Amino acid sequence: MEAGLDGLGRRSALALGGAGISGVAMVSSIVIASRSLSRGDAGEFFVAISLFAIVQGSCSFGAETGFQYFIPTMSVPDARRLIRVVATASLIVGLAVATVVWLTARPLGELLGEGDVSEGTENVVRTVAVLLPFAGLYELTMGALRASDRVFLSVGVDRIIRPILQIGLMLAVAFSDGGSSALVLAWATPFVVAAIVASALLIVLPPRTASHEHLEVPQRVFWHYTAPRSIARIAQTLTQRLDVVILAAVYPLEEVAVYGTVSRCMIAGVFVATALRQTVQPRLRRLIVDDDRVGVKNMYGASTTWLVLVTWPVYLTMIAFAPLVMRVFGPEYERGAPALVLLCCAMLVASACGLVDVVLLMLGRSWLSTINVLVALALNVSLNLILAPRFGMMGSATAWVVAILASNLLPLFQTARFGGFHPWGTPLATATAGAAATIAIPMLAVRGAFGAGLAPFVGATIVAGALYVGMLRRRWVSLKLDQLVGDLRRRGVNRAQA
Repeated sequence: MEAGLDGLGRRSALALGGAGISGVAMVSSIVIASRSLSRGDAGEFFVAISLFAIVQGSCSFGAETGFQYFIPTMSVPDARRLIRVVATASLIVGLAVATVVWLTARPLGELLGEGDVSEGTENVVRTVAVLLPFAGLYELTMGALRASDRVFLSVGVDRIIRPILQIGLMLAVAFSDGGSSALVLAWATPFVVAAIVASALLIVLPPRTASHEHLEVPQRVFWHYTAPRSIARIAQTLTQRLDVVILAAVYPLEEVAVYGTVSRCMIAGVFVATALRQTVQPRLRRLIVDDDRVGVKNMYGASTTWLVLVTWPVYLTMIAFAPLVMRVFGPEYERGAPALVLLCCAMLVASACGLVDVVLLMLGRSWLSTINVLVALALNVSLNLILAPRFGMMGSATAWVVAILASNLLPLFQTARFGGFHPWGTPLATATAGAAATIAIPMLAVRGAFGAGLAPFVGATIVAGALYVGMLRRRWVSLKLDQLVGDLRRRGVNRAQA
Protein backbone atom coordinates (compact mmCIF):
# COMPACT_ATOMS: atom_id res chain seq x y z
CA MET A 1 0.00 0.00 0.00
CA GLU A 2 1.46 3.37 -1.03
CA ALA A 3 1.95 6.07 1.59
CA GLY A 4 -1.22 8.05 2.29
CA LEU A 5 -3.62 5.53 0.74
CA ASP A 6 -4.13 3.23 3.75
CA GLY A 7 -7.84 3.18 4.57
CA LEU A 8 -8.71 5.51 1.69
CA GLY A 9 -10.04 2.72 -0.53
CA ARG A 10 -12.87 1.54 1.70
CA ARG A 11 -13.81 5.08 2.64
CA SER A 12 -13.82 6.15 -1.01
CA ALA A 13 -15.87 3.12 -1.99
CA LEU A 14 -18.50 3.98 0.62
CA ALA A 15 -18.44 7.65 -0.35
CA LEU A 16 -18.82 6.84 -4.05
CA GLY A 17 -21.68 4.45 -3.28
CA GLY A 18 -23.39 7.16 -1.27
CA ALA A 19 -22.72 9.66 -4.05
CA GLY A 20 -24.36 7.28 -6.51
CA ILE A 21 -27.49 7.15 -4.38
CA SER A 22 -27.48 10.93 -3.97
CA GLY A 23 -26.98 11.45 -7.70
CA VAL A 24 -29.87 9.15 -8.57
CA ALA A 25 -32.00 10.92 -5.96
CA MET A 26 -31.07 14.32 -7.41
CA VAL A 27 -32.09 13.30 -10.92
CA SER A 28 -35.23 11.63 -9.56
CA SER A 29 -36.22 14.81 -7.73
CA ILE A 30 -35.85 16.76 -10.97
CA VAL A 31 -37.99 14.24 -12.84
CA ILE A 32 -40.65 14.39 -10.12
CA ALA A 33 -40.73 18.18 -10.16
CA SER A 34 -40.77 18.49 -13.95
CA ARG A 35 -43.38 15.76 -14.44
CA SER A 36 -45.74 16.66 -11.58
CA LEU A 37 -45.70 20.46 -11.92
CA SER A 38 -46.44 22.83 -14.74
CA ARG A 39 -43.35 24.51 -16.16
CA GLY A 40 -44.22 27.72 -14.32
CA ASP A 41 -44.58 25.92 -10.99
CA ALA A 42 -41.41 23.94 -11.73
CA GLY A 43 -39.62 27.25 -12.23
CA GLU A 44 -40.83 28.35 -8.79
CA PHE A 45 -39.56 25.08 -7.33
CA PHE A 46 -36.05 25.51 -8.77
CA VAL A 47 -35.77 29.13 -7.63
CA ALA A 48 -37.01 28.17 -4.14
CA ILE A 49 -34.44 25.40 -3.68
CA SER A 50 -31.77 27.77 -5.00
CA LEU A 51 -32.71 30.30 -2.31
CA PHE A 52 -32.55 27.52 0.30
CA ALA A 53 -29.08 26.51 -0.90
CA ILE A 54 -27.83 30.11 -0.83
CA VAL A 55 -28.93 30.52 2.80
CA GLN A 56 -27.53 27.06 3.61
CA GLY A 57 -24.09 28.13 2.41
CA SER A 58 -24.30 31.49 4.14
CA CYS A 59 -25.36 30.21 7.58
CA SER A 60 -22.70 27.52 7.70
CA PHE A 61 -20.01 30.26 7.86
CA GLY A 62 -17.60 28.06 5.90
CA ALA A 63 -16.88 26.46 9.28
CA GLU A 64 -16.85 22.95 7.82
CA THR A 65 -13.37 23.62 6.45
CA GLY A 66 -12.30 25.03 9.81
CA PHE A 67 -13.50 21.82 11.46
CA GLN A 68 -11.47 19.72 9.02
CA TYR A 69 -8.40 21.86 9.66
CA PHE A 70 -8.47 22.11 13.47
CA ILE A 71 -10.46 19.22 14.99
CA PRO A 72 -7.83 16.58 14.09
CA THR A 73 -5.35 18.55 16.26
CA MET A 74 -7.68 19.22 19.24
CA SER A 75 -8.65 17.37 22.39
CA VAL A 76 -12.13 15.84 22.54
CA PRO A 77 -13.58 18.38 25.04
CA ASP A 78 -12.20 21.32 23.06
CA ALA A 79 -13.51 19.89 19.78
CA ARG A 80 -16.99 19.40 21.22
CA ARG A 81 -16.99 22.91 22.67
CA LEU A 82 -16.03 24.39 19.31
CA ILE A 83 -18.75 22.48 17.46
CA ARG A 84 -21.36 23.58 20.01
CA VAL A 85 -20.43 27.27 19.77
CA VAL A 86 -20.47 27.34 15.97
CA ALA A 87 -23.74 25.37 15.73
CA THR A 88 -25.46 27.75 18.15
CA ALA A 89 -24.32 30.75 16.12
CA SER A 90 -25.63 29.10 12.94
CA LEU A 91 -29.06 28.55 14.47
CA ILE A 92 -29.30 32.16 15.63
CA VAL A 93 -28.31 33.55 12.23
CA GLY A 94 -30.65 31.07 10.51
CA LEU A 95 -33.57 32.29 12.61
CA ALA A 96 -32.77 35.90 11.75
CA VAL A 97 -32.56 35.15 8.02
CA ALA A 98 -35.78 33.11 8.16
CA THR A 99 -37.59 36.04 9.79
CA VAL A 100 -36.41 38.43 7.08
CA VAL A 101 -37.43 36.04 4.29
CA TRP A 102 -40.86 35.50 5.86
CA LEU A 103 -41.49 39.25 6.21
CA THR A 104 -40.33 39.96 2.63
CA ALA A 105 -42.24 37.07 1.05
CA ARG A 106 -44.20 39.35 -1.27
CA PRO A 107 -41.27 41.21 -2.91
CA LEU A 108 -39.36 37.93 -3.18
CA GLY A 109 -42.47 36.40 -4.71
CA GLU A 110 -42.53 39.21 -7.26
CA LEU A 111 -38.98 38.25 -8.22
CA LEU A 112 -39.99 34.62 -8.62
CA GLY A 113 -43.06 35.52 -10.60
CA GLU A 114 -41.35 38.06 -12.85
CA GLY A 115 -43.31 40.88 -11.23
CA ASP A 116 -46.66 39.09 -11.11
CA VAL A 117 -46.87 37.74 -7.55
CA SER A 118 -49.53 35.20 -6.64
CA GLU A 119 -50.61 33.67 -3.34
CA GLY A 120 -48.99 30.40 -4.42
CA THR A 121 -45.66 32.11 -5.06
CA GLU A 122 -45.74 33.77 -1.63
CA ASN A 123 -46.48 30.39 -0.06
CA VAL A 124 -43.40 28.92 -1.72
CA VAL A 125 -41.23 31.66 -0.23
CA ARG A 126 -42.74 31.22 3.25
CA THR A 127 -42.27 27.46 3.01
CA VAL A 128 -38.57 28.03 2.44
CA ALA A 129 -38.45 30.51 5.36
CA VAL A 130 -39.85 27.98 7.85
CA LEU A 131 -36.99 25.56 7.14
CA LEU A 132 -34.11 28.05 6.92
CA PRO A 133 -32.99 27.90 10.60
CA PHE A 134 -31.81 24.33 9.98
CA ALA A 135 -30.13 25.02 6.63
CA GLY A 136 -26.72 26.02 7.95
CA LEU A 137 -26.92 23.58 10.88
CA TYR A 138 -27.19 20.70 8.41
CA GLU A 139 -23.90 21.56 6.73
CA LEU A 140 -22.14 22.22 10.02
CA THR A 141 -23.16 18.98 11.70
CA MET A 142 -22.26 16.90 8.66
CA GLY A 143 -18.90 18.66 8.45
CA ALA A 144 -18.31 18.06 12.15
CA LEU A 145 -19.03 14.33 11.75
CA ARG A 146 -16.51 14.06 8.92
CA ALA A 147 -13.90 16.12 10.77
CA SER A 148 -14.43 13.82 13.76
CA ASP A 149 -13.51 10.89 11.50
CA ARG A 150 -17.08 9.56 11.52
CA VAL A 151 -17.17 9.28 7.75
CA PHE A 152 -19.29 6.13 7.64
CA LEU A 153 -22.00 7.73 9.76
CA SER A 154 -21.97 10.97 7.76
CA VAL A 155 -22.28 9.10 4.47
CA GLY A 156 -25.08 6.96 5.85
CA VAL A 157 -27.12 9.92 7.07
CA ASP A 158 -26.28 12.45 4.37
CA ARG A 159 -25.92 10.32 1.24
CA ILE A 160 -28.26 7.40 1.87
CA ILE A 161 -31.01 8.11 4.43
CA ARG A 162 -31.61 11.76 3.51
CA PRO A 163 -31.97 11.32 -0.29
CA ILE A 164 -34.16 8.21 0.08
CA LEU A 165 -36.44 10.10 2.49
CA GLN A 166 -36.45 13.06 0.11
CA ILE A 167 -37.63 11.02 -2.86
CA GLY A 168 -40.26 9.23 -0.76
CA LEU A 169 -41.76 12.50 0.46
CA MET A 170 -41.66 14.10 -2.99
CA LEU A 171 -43.39 11.09 -4.56
CA ALA A 172 -46.11 11.28 -1.91
CA VAL A 173 -46.68 14.96 -2.71
CA ALA A 174 -46.64 14.35 -6.46
CA PHE A 175 -49.24 11.57 -6.26
CA SER A 176 -51.49 13.77 -4.10
CA ASP A 177 -51.13 16.82 -6.44
CA GLY A 178 -49.75 18.90 -3.59
CA GLY A 179 -48.35 21.75 -5.69
CA SER A 180 -45.03 23.59 -5.65
CA SER A 181 -45.12 24.69 -1.98
CA ALA A 182 -45.71 21.14 -0.74
CA LEU A 183 -43.01 19.82 -3.09
CA VAL A 184 -40.48 22.35 -1.75
CA LEU A 185 -41.40 21.28 1.79
CA ALA A 186 -40.92 17.62 0.86
CA TRP A 187 -37.55 18.40 -0.74
CA ALA A 188 -36.20 20.41 2.21
CA THR A 189 -37.58 18.54 5.25
CA PRO A 190 -35.00 15.70 5.00
CA PHE A 191 -32.24 18.28 5.49
CA VAL A 192 -33.85 19.19 8.83
CA VAL A 193 -34.11 15.52 9.81
CA ALA A 194 -30.46 14.92 8.85
CA ALA A 195 -29.31 17.94 10.90
CA ILE A 196 -31.16 16.66 13.98
CA VAL A 197 -29.80 13.11 13.60
CA ALA A 198 -26.24 14.36 13.08
CA SER A 199 -26.52 16.64 16.14
CA ALA A 200 -27.58 13.65 18.25
CA LEU A 201 -24.67 11.57 16.95
CA LEU A 202 -22.21 14.34 17.80
CA ILE A 203 -23.56 14.47 21.35
CA VAL A 204 -23.30 10.70 21.85
CA LEU A 205 -20.06 9.93 20.01
CA PRO A 206 -16.73 11.63 20.83
CA PRO A 207 -14.66 13.04 17.96
CA ARG A 208 -11.71 10.94 16.83
CA THR A 209 -8.74 13.28 16.90
CA ALA A 210 -5.10 12.74 15.98
CA SER A 211 -2.96 10.67 18.33
CA HIS A 212 -0.15 13.23 18.69
CA GLU A 213 -0.08 16.00 21.27
CA HIS A 214 -3.26 18.07 21.17
CA LEU A 215 -3.09 21.74 20.38
CA GLU A 216 -5.07 24.50 22.04
CA VAL A 217 -7.02 26.41 19.40
CA PRO A 218 -8.45 29.73 20.63
CA GLN A 219 -11.68 30.77 18.95
CA ARG A 220 -10.03 33.83 17.45
CA VAL A 221 -7.53 31.53 15.68
CA PHE A 222 -10.37 29.34 14.42
CA TRP A 223 -12.35 32.28 13.10
CA HIS A 224 -9.27 33.91 11.59
CA TYR A 225 -8.82 30.80 9.46
CA THR A 226 -12.55 30.28 8.88
CA ALA A 227 -13.51 33.88 8.02
CA PRO A 228 -12.26 33.70 4.44
CA ARG A 229 -13.98 30.31 4.07
CA SER A 230 -17.25 31.93 5.15
CA ILE A 231 -16.89 34.42 2.34
CA ALA A 232 -15.82 31.68 -0.05
CA ARG A 233 -18.69 29.38 0.92
CA ILE A 234 -21.24 32.10 0.23
CA ALA A 235 -19.51 32.93 -3.05
CA GLN A 236 -19.44 29.25 -4.09
CA THR A 237 -23.14 28.87 -3.42
CA LEU A 238 -23.95 32.07 -5.30
CA THR A 239 -21.82 30.89 -8.22
CA GLN A 240 -23.79 27.64 -8.40
CA ARG A 241 -27.27 29.00 -7.70
CA LEU A 242 -27.53 32.71 -8.46
CA ASP A 243 -27.83 32.18 -12.21
CA VAL A 244 -31.25 30.59 -11.69
CA VAL A 245 -32.42 33.62 -9.68
CA ILE A 246 -31.03 36.09 -12.24
CA LEU A 247 -32.70 34.21 -15.09
CA ALA A 248 -35.99 34.26 -13.15
CA ALA A 249 -35.77 38.06 -12.93
CA VAL A 250 -35.51 38.55 -16.70
CA TYR A 251 -37.23 35.51 -18.27
CA PRO A 252 -40.52 33.68 -17.69
CA LEU A 253 -40.51 30.87 -15.16
CA GLU A 254 -40.94 28.36 -18.00
CA GLU A 255 -37.41 29.21 -19.16
CA VAL A 256 -36.17 28.92 -15.59
CA ALA A 257 -37.71 25.45 -15.31
CA VAL A 258 -35.74 24.20 -18.32
CA TYR A 259 -32.46 25.76 -17.22
CA GLY A 260 -32.97 24.64 -13.61
CA THR A 261 -33.39 21.09 -14.90
CA VAL A 262 -30.21 21.35 -16.98
CA SER A 263 -28.15 22.76 -14.12
CA ARG A 264 -29.36 20.17 -11.60
CA CYS A 265 -28.69 17.34 -14.10
CA MET A 266 -25.15 18.53 -14.61
CA ILE A 267 -24.50 19.02 -10.91
CA ALA A 268 -25.59 15.47 -10.09
CA GLY A 269 -22.04 14.43 -11.01
CA VAL A 270 -20.70 16.95 -8.49
CA PHE A 271 -21.99 14.64 -5.74
CA VAL A 272 -19.12 12.29 -6.57
CA ALA A 273 -16.52 15.05 -6.18
CA THR A 274 -18.19 16.21 -2.98
CA ALA A 275 -18.21 12.67 -1.58
CA LEU A 276 -14.52 12.20 -2.32
CA ARG A 277 -13.69 15.64 -0.92
CA GLN A 278 -15.50 14.90 2.31
CA THR A 279 -13.65 11.57 2.60
CA VAL A 280 -10.20 12.85 1.66
CA GLN A 281 -10.17 16.22 3.42
CA PRO A 282 -9.71 15.14 7.08
CA ARG A 283 -7.14 12.47 6.15
CA LEU A 284 -5.29 14.93 3.90
CA ARG A 285 -5.06 17.37 6.78
CA ARG A 286 -3.53 14.68 9.00
CA LEU A 287 -0.89 13.95 6.34
CA ILE A 288 -0.03 17.63 6.04
CA VAL A 289 0.22 17.96 9.85
CA ASP A 290 2.64 15.02 9.79
CA ASP A 291 4.56 16.63 6.87
CA ASP A 292 4.00 13.52 4.72
CA ARG A 293 4.40 15.08 1.26
CA VAL A 294 4.58 11.72 -0.49
CA GLY A 295 1.30 10.70 1.14
CA VAL A 296 -0.37 13.97 0.11
CA LYS A 297 0.77 13.57 -3.50
CA ASN A 298 -0.38 9.94 -3.64
CA MET A 299 -3.77 10.75 -2.15
CA TYR A 300 -4.33 13.71 -4.48
CA GLY A 301 -3.38 11.71 -7.56
CA ALA A 302 -5.37 8.59 -6.63
CA SER A 303 -8.53 10.47 -5.65
CA THR A 304 -8.44 12.48 -8.90
CA THR A 305 -7.99 9.32 -10.96
CA TRP A 306 -10.95 7.63 -9.27
CA LEU A 307 -13.02 10.80 -9.68
CA VAL A 308 -12.38 10.80 -13.44
CA LEU A 309 -13.14 7.07 -13.71
CA VAL A 310 -16.57 7.59 -12.15
CA THR A 311 -17.62 10.96 -13.59
CA TRP A 312 -16.25 11.06 -17.13
CA PRO A 313 -18.43 8.20 -18.43
CA VAL A 314 -21.51 10.02 -17.09
CA TYR A 315 -20.56 13.41 -18.53
CA LEU A 316 -19.48 11.95 -21.89
CA THR A 317 -22.76 10.03 -22.17
CA MET A 318 -24.79 13.17 -21.41
CA ILE A 319 -22.79 15.09 -24.02
CA ALA A 320 -23.43 12.46 -26.70
CA PHE A 321 -27.13 11.94 -25.92
CA ALA A 322 -28.12 15.29 -24.43
CA PRO A 323 -31.47 15.52 -26.31
CA LEU A 324 -32.51 12.10 -25.01
CA VAL A 325 -31.45 12.99 -21.45
CA MET A 326 -33.57 16.14 -21.51
CA ARG A 327 -36.59 14.33 -22.99
CA VAL A 328 -36.77 12.29 -19.77
CA PHE A 329 -38.17 15.41 -18.08
CA GLY A 330 -40.71 16.12 -20.80
CA PRO A 331 -40.72 16.94 -24.52
CA GLU A 332 -40.58 20.70 -23.87
CA TYR A 333 -37.30 20.31 -21.95
CA GLU A 334 -35.34 19.02 -24.96
CA ARG A 335 -34.37 22.55 -25.97
CA GLY A 336 -32.06 22.62 -22.95
CA ALA A 337 -29.72 20.05 -24.58
CA PRO A 338 -27.14 22.58 -25.92
CA ALA A 339 -26.76 24.12 -22.45
CA LEU A 340 -26.30 20.65 -20.94
CA VAL A 341 -23.55 19.82 -23.45
CA LEU A 342 -21.73 23.06 -22.67
CA LEU A 343 -21.82 22.54 -18.92
CA CYS A 344 -20.78 18.89 -19.12
CA CYS A 345 -17.72 19.84 -21.18
CA ALA A 346 -16.66 22.22 -18.42
CA MET A 347 -17.17 19.49 -15.82
CA LEU A 348 -14.77 17.20 -17.69
CA VAL A 349 -12.04 19.76 -17.02
CA ALA A 350 -13.14 20.24 -13.40
CA SER A 351 -13.04 16.48 -12.72
CA ALA A 352 -9.53 16.20 -14.17
CA CYS A 353 -8.35 18.93 -11.76
CA GLY A 354 -9.54 16.78 -8.88
CA LEU A 355 -9.88 18.03 -5.31
CA VAL A 356 -7.53 20.89 -5.99
CA ASP A 357 -9.21 23.43 -3.71
CA VAL A 358 -9.09 20.93 -0.84
CA VAL A 359 -5.31 20.62 -1.23
CA LEU A 360 -4.95 24.39 -1.32
CA LEU A 361 -7.07 24.76 1.83
CA MET A 362 -5.26 22.06 3.75
CA LEU A 363 -1.99 23.82 2.91
CA GLY A 364 -3.38 26.74 4.93
CA ARG A 365 -4.03 29.01 1.92
CA SER A 366 -7.60 29.85 2.87
CA TRP A 367 -7.43 33.49 1.77
CA LEU A 368 -5.99 32.51 -1.59
CA SER A 369 -8.79 30.00 -2.05
CA THR A 370 -11.31 32.70 -1.15
CA ILE A 371 -9.89 35.08 -3.75
CA ASN A 372 -10.25 32.34 -6.38
CA VAL A 373 -13.91 31.81 -5.48
CA LEU A 374 -14.62 35.55 -5.53
CA VAL A 375 -13.03 35.84 -8.96
CA ALA A 376 -15.25 33.00 -10.20
CA LEU A 377 -18.33 34.65 -8.66
CA ALA A 378 -17.51 38.03 -10.20
CA LEU A 379 -17.13 36.41 -13.63
CA ASN A 380 -20.35 34.44 -13.21
CA VAL A 381 -22.49 37.37 -12.06
CA SER A 382 -21.12 39.89 -14.56
CA LEU A 383 -21.44 37.51 -17.50
CA ASN A 384 -24.93 36.47 -16.36
CA LEU A 385 -26.04 40.09 -16.27
CA ILE A 386 -24.60 40.64 -19.75
CA LEU A 387 -25.54 37.37 -21.46
CA ALA A 388 -28.70 36.08 -19.72
CA PRO A 389 -31.05 38.90 -20.86
CA ARG A 390 -29.97 38.41 -24.48
CA PHE A 391 -29.30 34.67 -24.79
CA GLY A 392 -31.42 33.19 -22.00
CA MET A 393 -30.30 29.84 -20.66
CA MET A 394 -27.32 29.60 -23.04
CA GLY A 395 -26.07 32.91 -21.67
CA SER A 396 -26.39 31.64 -18.10
CA ALA A 397 -24.69 28.37 -19.04
CA THR A 398 -21.78 30.21 -20.68
CA ALA A 399 -21.32 32.36 -17.57
CA TRP A 400 -21.24 29.28 -15.36
CA VAL A 401 -18.74 27.51 -17.64
CA VAL A 402 -16.32 30.43 -17.29
CA ALA A 403 -16.76 30.36 -13.51
CA ILE A 404 -16.18 26.58 -13.34
CA LEU A 405 -12.96 26.84 -15.33
CA ALA A 406 -11.69 29.76 -13.25
CA SER A 407 -12.46 28.04 -9.92
CA ASN A 408 -10.48 24.95 -10.95
CA LEU A 409 -7.59 26.19 -13.08
CA LEU A 410 -6.55 29.00 -10.72
CA PRO A 411 -6.06 26.73 -7.66
CA LEU A 412 -4.45 24.09 -9.88
CA PHE A 413 -1.72 26.58 -10.77
CA GLN A 414 -1.40 27.72 -7.15
CA THR A 415 -1.08 24.25 -5.58
CA ALA A 416 1.66 23.43 -8.06
CA ARG A 417 3.48 26.67 -7.32
CA PHE A 418 3.16 26.85 -3.54
CA GLY A 419 3.01 23.19 -2.58
CA GLY A 420 4.50 21.37 -5.55
CA PHE A 421 1.36 19.22 -5.85
CA HIS A 422 -0.57 18.32 -8.98
CA PRO A 423 -2.73 15.31 -9.89
CA TRP A 424 -1.20 14.55 -13.27
CA GLY A 425 0.65 11.29 -13.81
CA THR A 426 0.29 7.90 -15.43
CA PRO A 427 -2.91 6.95 -13.55
CA LEU A 428 -4.78 10.15 -14.46
CA ALA A 429 -3.50 10.13 -18.05
CA THR A 430 -4.66 6.53 -18.41
CA ALA A 431 -8.09 7.34 -16.94
CA THR A 432 -8.75 10.33 -19.19
CA ALA A 433 -7.47 8.70 -22.38
CA GLY A 434 -9.26 5.46 -21.60
CA ALA A 435 -12.61 7.15 -20.99
CA ALA A 436 -12.29 9.21 -24.16
CA ALA A 437 -11.41 6.18 -26.29
CA THR A 438 -13.95 3.72 -24.89
CA ILE A 439 -16.88 6.03 -24.04
CA ALA A 440 -16.72 9.21 -26.12
CA ILE A 441 -15.78 7.75 -29.49
CA PRO A 442 -18.38 4.91 -29.55
CA MET A 443 -21.13 7.13 -28.13
CA LEU A 444 -20.56 9.96 -30.60
CA ALA A 445 -20.19 7.51 -33.50
CA VAL A 446 -23.53 5.85 -32.73
CA ARG A 447 -25.22 9.22 -32.18
CA GLY A 448 -23.91 10.52 -35.50
CA ALA A 449 -25.00 7.43 -37.41
CA PHE A 450 -28.38 6.66 -35.81
CA GLY A 451 -29.47 9.78 -33.92
CA ALA A 452 -30.24 10.38 -30.25
CA GLY A 453 -33.09 7.89 -29.86
CA LEU A 454 -33.55 5.32 -27.11
CA ALA A 455 -32.47 2.30 -29.21
CA PRO A 456 -29.15 3.91 -30.31
CA PHE A 457 -28.54 4.96 -26.72
CA VAL A 458 -29.03 1.42 -25.40
CA GLY A 459 -26.79 -0.03 -28.10
CA ALA A 460 -24.08 2.58 -27.55
CA THR A 461 -24.21 2.05 -23.78
CA ILE A 462 -23.71 -1.70 -24.14
CA VAL A 463 -20.78 -1.31 -26.53
CA ALA A 464 -19.11 1.54 -24.63
CA GLY A 465 -19.71 -0.18 -21.29
CA ALA A 466 -18.03 -3.39 -22.48
CA LEU A 467 -15.06 -1.45 -23.85
CA TYR A 468 -14.74 0.58 -20.66
CA VAL A 469 -14.81 -2.45 -18.38
CA GLY A 470 -12.18 -4.09 -20.61
CA MET A 471 -10.00 -1.00 -20.33
CA LEU A 472 -10.32 -1.03 -16.53
CA ARG A 473 -9.27 -4.68 -16.36
CA ARG A 474 -6.25 -4.15 -18.62
CA ARG A 475 -5.11 -1.00 -16.79
CA TRP A 476 -6.05 -2.17 -13.30
CA VAL A 477 -2.69 -1.47 -11.68
CA SER A 478 -1.86 1.75 -13.51
CA LEU A 479 -5.25 3.17 -12.44
CA LYS A 480 -4.47 2.31 -8.79
CA LEU A 481 -7.60 0.18 -8.64
CA ASP A 482 -5.51 -2.54 -7.00
CA GLN A 483 -4.95 -0.09 -4.13
CA LEU A 484 -8.68 0.56 -3.85
CA VAL A 485 -9.75 -3.09 -3.95
CA GLY A 486 -6.79 -4.26 -1.86
CA ASP A 487 -7.79 -1.87 0.91
CA LEU A 488 -11.37 -3.16 0.80
CA ARG A 489 -10.16 -6.77 1.01
CA ARG A 490 -7.89 -6.01 3.96
CA ARG A 491 -10.87 -4.46 5.73
CA GLY A 492 -12.85 -7.66 5.17
CA VAL A 493 -9.99 -9.83 6.47
CA ASN A 494 -9.58 -7.66 9.54
CA ARG A 495 -13.30 -7.95 10.33
CA ALA A 496 -13.21 -11.73 9.86
CA GLN A 497 -10.22 -12.08 12.20
CA ALA A 498 -11.91 -9.86 14.77
